[in-house]
Amino acid sequence: MKFTEKLLKHPEFLRLQKRVQQIEQDRIYCHHELPHALDVCRMAWMMYLEDQMQKNLRYGSDAEKMDTELKNNCALEAGFTSKSETEKGMKAENFAELCEKKDQFYVTGLLHDIGRVAQYETGEHHSEAGVRIAKELLSEISYPAEWMVETLQIVGVHHGREEENDETGAMEYYIRRADHLSRNCFLCKAADSCKWSDEERNQTIKW
Repeated sequence: MKFTEKLLKHPEFLRLQKRVQQIEQDRIYCHHELPHALDVCRMAWMMYLEDQMQKNLRYGSDAEKMDTELKNNCALEAGFTSKSETEKGMKAENFAELCEKKDQFYVTGLLHDIGRVAQYETGEHHSEAGVRIAKELLSEISYPAEWMVETLQIVGVHHGREEENDETGAMEYYIRRADHLSRNCFLCKAADSCKWSDEERNQTIKW
């Protein structure tokens, strides 16, 4: 994951991760360091893949055959000389697209709480600060312009509770759900004083 690796090696990203760890070392409630960010990345990506699998199972058969036939025709027109070459070309193309999508998911998940240090130190809301900081970091790692808007949008709104609209394919939905569901409320020692309502708390492992 090209851009994920770049971000994980960026000096400012690492500095902010170290700083939030220092600030939260005595915090009894949920933390926002790198382990949480990685939990969000992995859970969001798993949820996305599971929904894609469900979608394929639900609409498989004829719809999938029609889609495959259309892709085969397009590939033949593009220069593939046989069905086997067409299938190999399509598989390689689909795999490349999946890898790019995963990279975008992980970069977005890693940055979703990047404004926490600013909130602790200046009082600026972490989502607002996060957009500003994320934009600088993404520019410095040459993040694709076509991904930038969506990633910054998610960094700026992720702090709400789970979205009711679970439209498959919406990365914002998966990041927000993962941010919420990654919290193991049923093991939390600070549950008695936590501001989350009983309805909001995760009473078991959901993902």
